[in-house]
Amino acid sequence: MKNQTNKNLTKESKSGFTITELMIAVAFIGVLLITIAIVATNIISIYQKGMTLKAVNSVGRGLIDELTSAINLAPSVDTTSLCNSLAPNNVEGCVKDQAFKYVYQSIQNSNGEQLGGIFCTGNYSYLWNTYYSETSDSDADRLKLTYRNLNNAKQELSNFRLIRVEDKTHRVCSSVVNSNYESTLTDNHNIDIQFLAHSSESTPLWNRISEPKSDFLKEFDLDMTLYELTIFHLSQDSVTLRSFLSGTFILATLRGNVDIMRSGDYCSVNSSDLGDDSGRHDIGSEFNYCAINKFNFAARTAGI
Repeated sequence: MKNQTNKNLTKESKSGFTITELMIAVAFIGVLLITIAIVATNIISIYQKGMTLKAVNSVGRGLIDELTSAINLAPSVDTTSLCNSLAPNNVEGCVKDQAFKYVYQSIQNSNGEQLGGIFCTGNYSYLWNTYYSETSDSDADRLKLTYRNLNNAKQELSNFRLIRVEDKTHRVCSSVVNSNYESTLTDNHNIDIQFLAHSSESTPLWNRISEPKSDFLKEFDLDMTLYELTIFHLSQDSVTLRSFLSGTFILATLRGNVDIMRSGDYCSVNSSDLGDDSGRHDIGSEFNYCAINKFNFAARTAGI
């Protein structure tokens, strides 16, 4: 009876896992969990990157629709009459240029980077500051707008990225062009669309504007900025006065440390962020929230 009991105990002790088997099982489960975590992280990263790219493309398409609609609905402009009334000292030069300074102007810094610009369609005028002026240490690099609202209160805007104001008479553009058809925007980045002198009490209603619209460069929780917005020289039919306008703009997210001069991937961090002075650039920690794209558009104004 005693021998039988010992045999049963021996059989029971042989039915368990050895330490080696247990370690292998734990290691396998650990590797499996790490693999699942890595795969899940990559899936989330790819999803977030896709959403960021989608947001940039969505804002870009919305801005194209905004600009093309403003151009399509803009009235025809008699450039000769415009030059005769606004640039009497250089009518010939203005007509030869098709009064383009009353349509579009931009500001560049010493490196040739666009700091900002203005675009006057005839119904609305657009003003913008780019990434280069927004990150500049000098306030003089930022485009500013001074105006009186419908309540006759004087307003000044400077920290804007892209705004739209009602402007049916090209006041924004003409306020920075003198009678010799020379731009004053490069010397003074402050645009005062009240180019006619009026006291605060007597400013007529026609010389006031409603509050500018400014929510063009936002999608979900991502803020975006322009690197440039360029309007190419217009072409106009001499009979119908219908003008054809085309342009391009570069749009990018603020997050992700976009470096437009970087080849390949534009998302990077500076060498100072890496804790060394090697001058190297690596992908930033906010890579998933970084995107940049270039857009083109074209439209025609209404004819006579």
